[in-house]
Amino acid sequence: MEEENTFKILIATDNHIGYLERDPIRGNDSFKTFEEILQIAEAQQVDFILLGGDLFHHNRPSRSCLHKAMKLLRKYCFGEKESKIRIVSDPSVNFADPANYLDANLNISIPVFSIHGNHDDPSGSGNLCALNLLSVAGMVNYFGQSTSIEDVTIQPILMQKGDSKLAIYGLGNIREERLHRQWRSNKVKFLRAEEEEWRRCFNLFVFHQNRARHGPTSHIPEEFLDGFLDLVFWGHEHECRIHPEEYERFAITQPGSSIATSLSSGEAEAKHVGILKIEGDSFNLEKIRLKTIRPFQFTSVQLSRVEGLSPTNIKEIQTYLEGVVEDLIERARMEWSEQISNSEYNVPIIEMPVPLIRIRVDYSGGYETFNPQQFGQKFNNRVANPKDILKFQRSAQSQPRGLRPSELLNDLTTAIPERLDTLKVEDLVSEMLSRDLAILPESGFEEAVMSLVEKSDKEAIRTFYTKSVTQIGGNTEMTPEDLSIEFVKRKAMEKKELMNTIYDTQHSHPTPISNTQQSSSNNSNMPINDVVSPTLEMQGDTIDDNNNNTSLEEQQTRPKRTTLSNNPAEPVSKRRRALPALGGGSRRERR
Repeated sequence: MEEENTFKILIATDNHIGYLERDPIRGNDSFKTFEEILQIAEAQQVDFILLGGDLFHHNRPSRSCLHKAMKLLRKYCFGEKESKIRIVSDPSVNFADPANYLDANLNISIPVFSIHGNHDDPSGSGNLCALNLLSVAGMVNYFGQSTSIEDVTIQPILMQKGDSKLAIYGLGNIREERLHRQWRSNKVKFLRAEEEEWRRCFNLFVFHQNRARHGPTSHIPEEFLDGFLDLVFWGHEHECRIHPEEYERFAITQPGSSIATSLSSGEAEAKHVGILKIEGDSFNLEKIRLKTIRPFQFTSVQLSRVEGLSPTNIKEIQTYLEGVVEDLIERARMEWSEQISNSEYNVPIIEMPVPLIRIRVDYSGGYETFNPQQFGQKFNNRVANPKDILKFQRSAQSQPRGLRPSELLNDLTTAIPERLDTLKVEDLVSEMLSRDLAILPESGFEEAVMSLVEKSDKEAIRTFYTKSVTQIGGNTEMTPEDLSIEFVKRKAMEKKELMNTIYDTQHSHPTPISNTQQSSSNNSNMPINDVVSPTLEMQGDTIDDNNNNTSLEEQQTRPKRTTLSNNPAEPVSKRRRALPALGGGSRRERR
């Protein structure tokens, strides 16, 4: 491939900057690895960096986290290097803010293009995210935010380098079930350039969704993707599958995360970024292993298969598991030394950081469990996660099936750590919302709860409630806040007053009022607004629901209703009849 016609792009995803930033051992891991990624981009002299979402671990990163990230971007991505990439499409349509390397006031040596993920997605007032801050500061080119979740339209960034043309389509994270439904309803559209020369360009799609099937609609199947695409850059999934997987119509690359955010088997694999080269309609992808990744060893142990291990002898079980931890630490040391010696680059020999160790312990068969935190104290300063080295669980055959989330939470036959690991917040919320809500939409309420729990958005519930009540306020009559005994008695007395007045009026006017009488009434000294004919709701036993639902404040401030009398000229106050008391029998004057 000739350099002047070849796009050279560093691809990485799920950097999760700020993960465990307050941890005394692991707090700086995400920043070290992100700096290594920027160093690779600088050494490889790439045209730009393309990120697949979750640049930050938290929806609202701390000031310290933002400061460190901006400092690194300023150090490695600003400079006098002239970009050879030309954007042909309208930047105002593609990006949240003007493209930084096109700004004459900024010197950008390595442009960074990024979509948002599910961790750093827009939310709150203004629907903004951390990428908006980096974008307006001229450090990152933020794209892929859909303006509508009902009709998702994806516009390409059209780039040209020499004779090669590249169209980059980006879509930030959207809730899986919603995007799945929109895709099946043909409401996800890819716009393509009308010019024939751009019809033959290389089409790259970067997005951040579930690839693994977690449920019928909680993922995006490969079959949904459009056939005109050449390469799909898949974010969100942390397992490294960076080598392109060929499908019938396109290829998929899944670089995986650049830092382990869960102690699972998929996270224990080596972490990589890729150098993607595109020329014409062909591409080549070179993977580069990250060297600042903390060693992580994972294994599973089934206690029932260990010979000579007594189910009730806790000390013997602990001694056995301590030996497993020692073996994993030694294995991590050997792999670290092998990685340094086989490196293609001149990497100085550095001491191995304390490793992450996770042992999944199957204790089914009547084996006793113990406190994992006390067990881990023996490996302080030798293991990066001494508090959660062990994870106790039972085999699938021995676990109770068919339990609802709330039942699983209260299942005393299961250990508390196992219950918390198995239970998902979204499942618990879904169960609580299984009963129809009278006013608030269930889907929106679930999203608000998830934003509060996962993204620490303290205003999520308030914002959702206010928006929902405002939307339905014109169509729903609210129940009075004051439902005290006094309020009920007062309403009953008013109703009886109304019924008695109607009765008197009907008996005092056995025949309809003639035009002459009506004219005489209009010519009297009494204001015309004081004469109100009985309405249909005031006759018989019909109940005025609107009157019952009126708030106490409105009852006290609105004008009193009056009725017709035999003598219209008589003052209204003298025409009121004595009303029966609430309990019946005697009568009293209403005051």
